[in-house]
Amino acid sequence: MANTTYSVAAKTVDGFQVYYVQQDGKAVAEIVPALGNNCYAFRVADGDTWLNLIDAPPDLATLEERPTAYGNPILFPFPNRIRNGTWQFEEKTYQFDKPPESPTTIHGLLLNQPYQVESHTADENGATLVCSLNSQDFPEIARQYPFPFKIEITYTLKDAVLTMEVSIKNTGNRNMPMGFGIHPYFSVDLGTEADAPQAVITVPAAKYWELDAVLVPTGKQRDVSGTLDLRSGQPFAKLKLDHVFTDVQLVDGVSRCRIENKDTGYGMVMESDAQFRELVVYTPPDRDAICFEPYTCPTDAINLEARGIPAGVIVLAPNETFSGSVRFMLQ
Repeated sequence: MANTTYSVAAKTVDGFQVYYVQQDGKAVAEIVPALGNNCYAFRVADGDTWLNLIDAPPDLATLEERPTAYGNPILFPFPNRIRNGTWQFEEKTYQFDKPPESPTTIHGLLLNQPYQVESHTADENGATLVCSLNSQDFPEIARQYPFPFKIEITYTLKDAVLTMEVSIKNTGNRNMPMGFGIHPYFSVDLGTEADAPQAVITVPAAKYWELDAVLVPTGKQRDVSGTLDLRSGQPFAKLKLDHVFTDVQLVDGVSRCRIENKDTGYGMVMESDAQFRELVVYTPPDRDAICFEPYTCPTDAINLEARGIPAGVIVLAPNETFSGSVRFMLQ
C-alpha cells in the first residue's frame, strides 16, 4: 500500500496523554497509557463513513472512574473474579484487597496503573506503539501479588487491522502463576444507524462454565444450547449474558467472534490466538454494546486448580515469558 501513510501522534486529552496510532483516512486507535494502557477507541473508515468498533467512554474522566466499563481494559494477574480475593499456590495462601462487603475481587491489579511508553514507530509496514509496566515499580501490586513481572503491550495498526500483542515475563526467582485477559467493549451498531437489536452475534464456543450466585464457576461445564449457542449466530436482542464460554473452536489457529449488522452490511471481527481458551461474553445493561473477552483461563481459575479441576492457570518459571495476540477489524 504505497500510498498509505501511517503515523503515531500524542496529545493531551482531558489531562491525559493520548497516543493516536493512525492510518490516514483509514483507521485510528486511541490509547491512554496512564489509565491502564487502555485502547479506549478504535475507528475504521469505509470511504467517508467512520465506524466505531470499540465502545469509547464519553470522556477520560469517566474512564478513570469506571476503568472496566469502556474501551479495552487489561486484566492481570488473573482475569475476572477470585472468590473472597483469596488463593493458594505452592502451599502458600495469598490475599488480594477487596471491599469487605464483596464476595470476590475482580479483574486484577492493573486497571488504572500507568504504563511507560517504550517506543513508537511508523513506516510503510504500519504504525506501532509499545508500552510496558514493571511490577517492582508498584509496591501495592507487589504486596498483593509478590511475583515480580514485566508486562509489555504492543499495538500495531496495519491495513486497518489493529493487533494487540502481550508479552509477560517472570522477572522473579520462583514460579509465577498467572492468567491474562482483556475486556473490550464493542458498539453493536458500530456507530451507524444500524438496527442493533437485530445484529447477529457469533461466538465459536461449544461449552460454558456453570456459575454460582456470585458469578464464580462451580467447576462444572455445560454444553451450549438455546440462546447460549452462539456458534451459528444469535440476534443481539435475545442476549442477556455474563457467561464464561469454553471449548473454543479455532480455525487456522485463531477463534473469531463477530458482530454482523445485516441492514447496513457492516460488521466487526475479533480474532484471538490459541493462548485464549476461554471467551467471556457480557452484555452491559445500559447500552447497545457487547464484550468479547478472550481469557487464558476462566474466572477463579487458581482456586479451581486447587480443587483438582484443570483450568488453564499458566505457571511461568523464572525468566520465562508468556505471549499472545488479539486482532480487531472491520468485516
